[in-house]
Amino acid sequence: MIQFGTGGWRDIIGENFTFDNVRIFSQGVARKILNERKQSQGIVIGFDNRFMSEEYAKAAAEVFAANQIHVLLLAKSVPTPLVTYVTKMQKTAAGMTFTASHNSYMYNGIKFVGENGSPATVAVTTELEQLINQIQIETVQRVDYELAIHEQWIERVDYHHEFVEFIEEKLDMDILKKAGLNVIYDPMYGTGVTSVLTLLVDIRSNFKMIHDRIDPLFGGRVPAPSKETLWRISSMMREGDFDIGLATDGDADRIAVIDNEGKYMHPNEILSILYYYFLEYKKKSGAVVRNVSTTHLLDAIAAHYGQKCIEKPVGFKYIAEGLLESDAVIGGESSGGITIRDHLLEKDGILSAGLILEMMASTGKTLKEIRQELVNKFGEFHYVEDNMTYMEGKKQRILDFLANEFQPQEMAGQSIKEINQMDGVKLNLENGDWLGIRFSGTEPLIRFMAESAEEHVAKQLIEQMKEVITQQLKI
Repeated sequence: MIQFGTGGWRDIIGENFTFDNVRIFSQGVARKILNERKQSQGIVIGFDNRFMSEEYAKAAAEVFAANQIHVLLLAKSVPTPLVTYVTKMQKTAAGMTFTASHNSYMYNGIKFVGENGSPATVAVTTELEQLINQIQIETVQRVDYELAIHEQWIERVDYHHEFVEFIEEKLDMDILKKAGLNVIYDPMYGTGVTSVLTLLVDIRSNFKMIHDRIDPLFGGRVPAPSKETLWRISSMMREGDFDIGLATDGDADRIAVIDNEGKYMHPNEILSILYYYFLEYKKKSGAVVRNVSTTHLLDAIAAHYGQKCIEKPVGFKYIAEGLLESDAVIGGESSGGITIRDHLLEKDGILSAGLILEMMASTGKTLKEIRQELVNKFGEFHYVEDNMTYMEGKKQRILDFLANEFQPQEMAGQSIKEINQMDGVKLNLENGDWLGIRFSGTEPLIRFMAESAEEHVAKQLIEQMKEVITQQLKI
């Protein structure tokens, strides 16, 4: 069975992520396009730096070509947002990119992009799952890759420069060029390297890049920018004269930031600072969209400026939904995905990098200074995360317990104001603290998130909840 996560399918290379399953997946998407009579619009296919990604992309292209669906196959590895951009600008019926994003090198995957660059909704992914899992490999149509190239059913294309220009249209390039920022950038051996490099050159920054070659093993690390994985760039920031350190994940749709003192900034801080920058410095107006697992500092900022904070389930398609149905100026999530009004309806690490640099150039302030500005205005928001592994056979028991039996009156000595079951379980406490529990969509993990004005309280909330879950796992 091929099963979709939040926006596509990921699995272990050679186990379930095989050429046969890639072809079956592609035939399912082709049938959807044919059923909707959109074959004349074609499809975009991209790929990242992972092991065999380009070969998988070619195999998929052969299937679409055999179904007489024109394929725009990107000429080299690209960021996921670029595939979304081409899908939107070329008005294709869909887009696909071969990536497992921030997962380890053992994984590959396919992210599906809907018409107009829209995220795949639950209805779309459910339909695709049904179509795909009815297909047998013997019924998949294929045509030889070289023949399809010759007959122009497959066209190799490069939209790198157009994409970077699209990003730069959203930025104040004049202010950026005058700032002369000193930047370290770590693409984590991923696909952000060319686009961010072009941006850094265009704004005339002084920059240094590390981990910028193609390595399907990602240097032995998981290509997920975090405090633990960005230790080298943090050290370099402390040793050199740099204004900021930037990093993007494996497919460059998420951003991470190291401040001028070499300290890792949580994605919650980045999103909050950018929202504050839009409202306070750029004098924009509009709501902010966040998921249930993202900081309530956004709520405080929105309230201060008379705006709304819109809460959605986890999954960037829901952030996009919130942007479409409101006047939101920005939307994002605690894992580092951010987008803004009138941009792509998908997270974009390259745009996020540009916005952060613009904020520094425009305000003339360091990240530490801007961070302190938020603390002075809105107080402390300490966000803590932790995970717990579980055996697959226990998942339903925990789900049933959380949905039907878990009715606490207090946590960490505080009364509970609301139990929110929008996505997992979220306990909103009387004093504004909160605790969230949800299952990972890609791994056998229970995720815990908590936020409080005091860090030890947030940790206490998680430890108490872990004890509750541990007791249930023993049943």
